[in-house]
Amino acid sequence: MSKSDPGLPARVAIPLVAVFAIVFLGVMGYLVYLGYGSGGSVFGAAGPGAQTAQQRVEGGPPPAVMLQYEALLRRVARHPHDDVAWTQLGDLELAANRFRAAIPYYERALAANPRNVAARTGLMQAREGLRESAE
Repeated sequence: MSKSDPGLPARVAIPLVAVFAIVFLGVMGYLVYLGYGSGGSVFGAAGPGAQTAQQRVEGGPPPAVMLQYEALLRRVARHPHDDVAWTQLGDLELAANRFRAAIPYYERALAANPRNVAARTGLMQAREGLRESAE
């Protein structure tokens, strides 16, 4: 290797990059597995003690979602012009396909801040979902 060649030789650099990539992807896969579980969702991991899909339907949203929902309701009670909180409430309803319930939240967000793009987008999605479910 001459002094004009900077860096590691390819026979060393390529295996190092490959090992790093394998370790990185393995760690990321493990973290995703922990966060979502096998067959889980963004609302919680599916594992021991996790609710089945039928229990979630019959028993309502998972406890973590209900805690977030209640915290947002308290937040808008204290700060009625908090367009972000109103939008997040709409997003929770939209994620549960409760389009009719999501629309007033998005409208309140837009009344507080007419330039709230997330609320405007959510409102359009909720109205479209309501229209599609009526068909």
